[in-house]
Amino acid sequence: MKQVNENNGISRRESIYELLKEQTTVYVKDLSQKFCVSDMTIRRDLHIMEEQGILVTHYGGATIRHPSSVIHTFDMRKESFFEAKAAIARRAVEFIKENDVIYLDPSTTVLLMTRYLPPLHHTVVTSSLAVMHECSHNPYVTLYIAPGKYQDSNDGPMDMDTVIYLSNFHFNAAFLGTGFIDTVYGVTSTEMDCSIKQVVMRNSEQNILLVDHSKFGQHTMKKFGDIKDFNTIITDSDISDEDQYNILKEKINLNITHY
Repeated sequence: MKQVNENNGISRRESIYELLKEQTTVYVKDLSQKFCVSDMTIRRDLHIMEEQGILVTHYGGATIRHPSSVIHTFDMRKESFFEAKAAIARRAVEFIKENDVIYLDPSTTVLLMTRYLPPLHHTVVTSSLAVMHECSHNPYVTLYIAPGKYQDSNDGPMDMDTVIYLSNFHFNAAFLGTGFIDTVYGVTSTEMDCSIKQVVMRNSEQNILLVDHSKFGQHTMKKFGDIKDFNTIITDSDISDEDQYNILKEKINLNITHY
């Protein structure tokens, strides 16, 4: 039932987004009548879309954000499990300390961390244009951007120039995402993304993996790390008992969020 409700919500928010593109402003009362749901449900939809950077809420409704300010990595296709990802991101920022140098990976969950960064002075190094955009106006952040050839799938640079640049940093913590994790085989990605992640992990005191439950049980050809290579794995409460066991037996700090 939970999955059905989530899918209905995603479909409804896709429709709201299409309305916003046409009208720029929508109203709670109109939307609740159109979709035959409560005002509270619509306000929840608008709140989720505001956290994604799609709109700005106001009394009675919402207005689309200027296109240049939308977190474009969070298109509607990436909305699945948004609440789980947001809970993971909120937990992850608790690991940031004053004057830390941190790496923020180009993943949708790591990108959400930029919405919750603490009011502590710290340095962010990233290869994500979306992370760059979100951090560029944060007065607490000193920002470094990795160079390299732009890759649309990564929404940022991804080549050997990126690897070489990142190899020169020392990180207090690296916050990494992945689309594929198998608690027996390891954590996998594309070949160049693996190269970037590996050099970052070698230069980091703490490697923190942010991964929602939907990514478990999957792998691709190239591995960038084993479970034991991470100091902390942050996930959500829908992780399976088997995956929990496989992580904990490696003496990894497993941090489970509830959403």
